[in-house]
This record gives sequence, C-alpha cells and structure tokens, in this order.
Amino acid sequence: MGLFKSSKPTPVDGAPVPIAEYKVSYRGGLAALPKAKVGEIILRTWDDRFGLSPTIGSKKFWPPLRIPYAAISDVQIVRRQVTGAEALLSAGSRNGTRGLEQNNNIHIHYTDDTGAAIVLRLEMLTGFNITTQAKRAAEFNDLLQARGIRARFQQPVAQPGVGSVADELGKLQQLAASGVLSPEEFAAAKARLLGL
Repeated sequence: MGLFKSSKPTPVDGAPVPIAEYKVSYRGGLAALPKAKVGEIILRTWDDRFGLSPTIGSKKFWPPLRIPYAAISDVQIVRRQVTGAEALLSAGSRNGTRGLEQNNNIHIHYTDDTGAAIVLRLEMLTGFNITTQAKRAAEFNDLLQARGIRARFQQPVAQPGVGSVADELGKLQQLAASGVLSPEEFAAAKARLLGL
C-alpha cells in the first residue's frame, strides 16, 4: 500500500485505473435516499472525477454515481456523528464517546445535472477502527491537495460591482467627503450597509 492508496485500485469497466479508492458508507444528502444506509460503497478518485460504485452490500439502494470535479464546490472532512446506540454503549467507558468522535466523514458539495445543490455525506470505512478511518479521511484530503484536485473544483463567481462591507463603506465615506452625500444620507446608507 503506497502513499494515497487505501487499497490497490482496480480498473472498472475498461476505464483507467483510479488514483485511489476507499470504502465508504452513505450517511445522507440525496433526495432519493433521505436516510443513511448500511452497505459499503467504493469511492474512487480519478484525475477528473469521483466515482461511487455499489458493492454487494449496497447494490439494492446505490446506483453508480459519477461526480465531475467541475461540478464540485467543496469537499470537507468533518467530525462523525455518534449514534444513540454508540453513545449508550460507550457511556460506561472511561473516555465516553470521545474516541468515536473522529473526523472521518466526507461531505462533497456539488451541483447535480438538474442544477440542484447537493451535500453528499459519506463516512470513511477503510481502516480497522474509527481512528484509522479518520487517518484515511485525512489521507484522502491530502490527496486532493497534493494532486491539485481542489484547484479543479468550481470557483466561486464574483458578483460584479459587489465588494466587501469595508470596501462599500470606504466608497460611502469618499462620497460624503466629496459632498455628494449629505451627513444624513451618509448615515442612512451606512446603517443600511451595516444592517442597522
């Protein structure tokens, strides 16, 4: 197992070998699947997309999903949510749920083919325990940075003519100083800008 390789990636349907692949589970985010599901899904990383393929345990509910990087606005590695059963089982332990609260969830923010904004929530399963899974999630995050994949995500579109509050306030001050705005007009515009 080399750097950024969770397991030996395998060719899929004649496609090139992916950069890396991980086992994940579905935690939510898709309208067609409102609840988390039990069953492994294979998350593959290519140079231009993510691919999520079902396994025997997930083929009843998970259709193959392809997410091009151009449709993605962000990928975040976040703390997992401890289930009620896990909290109950760990209540008597010395550390409680702290050992279970690891950053091993992956949130993929993207726009689907219909233009809907989606936050696909996945939990890393690659690894023997939750701590190792969190390490694999961090490795996945490092892969995105090291391979320049994050640079291929959607870039936020700047709205023309809209600057920061400080920029807009500076413009108002210049207009007031040049006499274009009266002190009362300046105060009113400043209050609107600051939401007062």
